[in-house]
Amino acid sequence: MKEIAENILIETDYEGVTVGAILSDRGVILIDTPLSPKDTNAWRTTASRAAGGSDRLLVLLDEHYDRTSGASSIKCPIITHEKTAQVLSGRPSSKASTDITGTVWEENDQLMTTRWMQPEITFTQNLTINWGDAEILLEHYPGPSRGSTWVIVPERQAAFIGDTVTPGQPPFLANAEIDEWLNALHELVLVRFRDYVLVSGRGELVTKQDVKEQQKFLRKIRRRLDRLASSKSKISKVEEAGAGYADDFKPKSKKEAEVFRNRLSYGFVQYFSNHYPEKDEK
Repeated sequence: MKEIAENILIETDYEGVTVGAILSDRGVILIDTPLSPKDTNAWRTTASRAAGGSDRLLVLLDEHYDRTSGASSIKCPIITHEKTAQVLSGRPSSKASTDITGTVWEENDQLMTTRWMQPEITFTQNLTINWGDAEILLEHYPGPSRGSTWVIVPERQAAFIGDTVTPGQPPFLANAEIDEWLNALHELVLVRFRDYVLVSGRGELVTKQDVKEQQKFLRKIRRRLDRLASSKSKISKVEEAGAGYADDFKPKSKKEAEVFRNRLSYGFVQYFSNHYPEKDEK
């Protein structure tokens, strides 16, 4: 556990996702959950003991399997964007899909069934939480997903930005909108966030270079997808093209390399099918 600003903690040792906690005299606001119930229970206990009060809230930054599977173990009110809530409401409890998507969740054989929790509180554009002396802002920044949310603490100059930046690993493209994603990344280089500590949902602290690299990669793959659409490429060609971009990253193991390839090949196919339907030929 690491304190990145006054009363703001992160933990990067859990599999698949970085989680956070904002402490106050009233209690703790948790940002995302670890993948497994065991880790979620441990994180909930650790964060709650560090807080001054007994109240808890959980904010989920989007609907991704890796950060939402442990939510049922937190046992407190949940806040999400309304579009995240819509996805969670229609999600099956078992791993019924045979798709290999490159998530960490699907690699965990202990999570064959998951109870997807429904949020008690949703918002559309922004929401403010007033717990203690530091105002906490929830703002909608779509791109990685339609309900992607940032948690911002202006007084502490800290922000949790989820999958907007994924340093050292491929982004998830299946539910993305690249133009909106690039707009969100542009926000991070403006004056407002110039001196902020930025926390990735899948790493530690985000540097300005990380933001530039994310912009560069998204523009590159958008150009490739446009070319694939113009040439009326078959889905097999799109899948192959996506997997090839795994070479842009440096996995820590053969298993992680396979996860990266699966993530990109699946993401390319889904993005291509969602955004170029007239070009989608078998």
